[in-house]
Amino acid sequence: MNKRRQAIADIVNQLGEIHIRELKSMFPSVSEVTLRKDLQVLDEGNQLVRIHGGARSIDDVTLKNSNFNTRTLLHQSEKACIGEKAAKLLRAGMSAYISSGSTCAELAKRLPQGPLQIFTDGISIALETPVSPDIAVELLGGVVNRNLMRLTGPSVLAALDTLYFDFAFFGTMGFNKQVGFSLATPAIAASCFKAIEHSRQAVILMDSSKVNHMCTARNIPFKSVDIVVSDGNLPDDVAAFLRDNDITVL
Repeated sequence: MNKRRQAIADIVNQLGEIHIRELKSMFPSVSEVTLRKDLQVLDEGNQLVRIHGGARSIDDVTLKNSNFNTRTLLHQSEKACIGEKAAKLLRAGMSAYISSGSTCAELAKRLPQGPLQIFTDGISIALETPVSPDIAVELLGGVVNRNLMRLTGPSVLAALDTLYFDFAFFGTMGFNKQVGFSLATPAIAASCFKAIEHSRQAVILMDSSKVNHMCTARNIPFKSVDIVVSDGNLPDDVAAFLRDNDITVL
C-alpha cells in the first residue's frame, strides 16, 4: 500500500467517517478522481468501507468496538514509554491541559501525585486519571464525538479562553518537516491552537511510527512547540531537525 493510501486509511480509522471534500482539503495536490480511486482500492482491500460521498471505518460500520479503543491497541509499549516520560515534566502545584488521544491517555494513567489541576477535552483522559484527592480533573463541556472520545465545539473554546496552563499536551496524526504536526479536523485544530495560546509550554507526544507518515491541511507549526516526547526511536535526522527548531526532544 502506498503512503497516501495508508494515510487515508489511518485518517478514516481516526475519524470513523470522512467526506471526499474533507479528504481533498487534506491532500490538496491530489485530484478528487484519484482520491476516489484510492477509496475504491482501500475498500477492495478491506481497509475501509466506501459510502456515498466518502468512506467509513470498518469498525464504525460493524460496531465491533470504538475507533478510540482500536487505536489504544497500536504501539502500546511505545505509548506507555512516552506517557512515563511526559509525566516526569509535571510537578506539584502545576496545571496542565491534556488533549484527547490514546497516547495522551498513557500520560493520564501515570500522573504523579499532586496537587495537580488537569483540564481536558478527552473523556478517556478524565477516566484514566488516577483517583486522588490531590488531582483535580475538569472535563471541558462540549459536543461528544464518540469515535474520538472527545468533546469539541464552542463550549470547549470558551472554557479554554478562561484558563492558563503550565503545560499543554497533544498527540498528533503525523509529522512532516515542511509543515509540522498534523491534526485531523478543524474542531481539534481550534482547541489545540487555543490551548497552546494559553500554556507556558506546548508538548507533542509522538511515537516514531508517525514520522513522515502523513500530512493533513491542519498542522501545529514548529514555532508553537516547546517539547516533543517520543519513544526513543526517532531517526537521528528528525531529532536533529527538531532541536535545530529549538524543540527539546525527550
